[in-house]
Amino acid sequence: MRELFALASRQLGRKKLRVFLIVLGIAIGVAAVIGVTALGEGIRVQAVEQIKSQHDLTTIEVSAGVGEGIITLITDSKLNAIETDEYVLFVAPFVKDSYVTQNNTYLAVKGITPEYKRIHSDLQLERGNWFETGKKSNEIVLGYDVAKRLSTIEDLELGDTFNAKIRLYGEGDRPTDKTATFIISGILESTGDEHDSQVLVDLTEAKALDEKDVYDGAVVKVDEPVSAASVLKRIERLGLGAHSAQDVIDEVNKLMTAVTLILGFFSGISLVVGALMVVNTMIISVYERTKEIGLTKALGASDYDIMKMFLAECLIIGIIGGVFGDLLGICFSMLIDIVGKPFLVSALGSDLGAGLQSGSITAITPWMLAAGFAISLILSIVSGLYPARRAARLNPLDALRQI
Repeated sequence: MRELFALASRQLGRKKLRVFLIVLGIAIGVAAVIGVTALGEGIRVQAVEQIKSQHDLTTIEVSAGVGEGIITLITDSKLNAIETDEYVLFVAPFVKDSYVTQNNTYLAVKGITPEYKRIHSDLQLERGNWFETGKKSNEIVLGYDVAKRLSTIEDLELGDTFNAKIRLYGEGDRPTDKTATFIISGILESTGDEHDSQVLVDLTEAKALDEKDVYDGAVVKVDEPVSAASVLKRIERLGLGAHSAQDVIDEVNKLMTAVTLILGFFSGISLVVGALMVVNTMIISVYERTKEIGLTKALGASDYDIMKMFLAECLIIGIIGGVFGDLLGICFSMLIDIVGKPFLVSALGSDLGAGLQSGSITAITPWMLAAGFAISLILSIVSGLYPARRAARLNPLDALRQI
């Protein structure tokens, strides 16, 4: 085997420029695949990290279940069944209602529990105090945007009292309007999410006002992110709907994997050029070495020996191409990160591009380099099969006539 590769190395050494061009073609193809794949992987990693930083992976949002024409409501018995799970720390149910002030200002009211505030730790008061929990109370806390709107339209400030109406729908009855009196006890700092446009009230008060025994939703807190999947499945077995930030991460992973595969496929077309160069060079080599092949076969070499001789040369080309392709791919991904990152950030804008500014938009993993090396190796060997077989089937008598 050592002699075989020594002979193949000597043969390749006689045509250095030709071998260099073949290796360069393969290396460029491998580098293109690695660079594009690294770009897709880098964007995927950045997107996942941004989701993790913005969402709590230990929380699960529960909603009413809908399936086969049946609606499963969130009741106390369902919540008790969820709380018995060993991985669940606590459950925070809530109700939602729509209120209208006397001046027709819309208010999205959410009745919450102390556990809800523990989960959403970003709910901090800018002014005032929280309402008293666990009992009926008409005190409310306004979201940042709601407070500004009520101040402008209704001239309501912290400590003011106002009336609002809620429309109730009974079974088979006409809807009726119910008037409630609220006292503004606190105003939230801006959270940048849905809480800015909501009015928070104690759950006991909210349930008493809308006169219903079911909940519009709940948030479940688990002990570890890895426990969320099992708890989510248990909630779904109860007939309820459930989703978590991990669902978003899974969708992003699927999308970016598909995009990366498509980009990698089209960039891999450049590898066809390298394969054709291998085929062309080896066929020319067969014509140039016709006398050598004929003499070798006349001295007792088998067809298999001739094929091994040519395939050894292809193997060496594949190894060199794979190594240089990986190195060139690393350089290519660095170039993408240096040149392409500012362009991508500016194209996405300040909101979407902010997450890319702190990290790299490319990510090279060991399996990418291993795949690039393997592609180069397999491509070279497969491309050399036809020329090697053609050389092996050469008639030694016809070859020797050329001597």
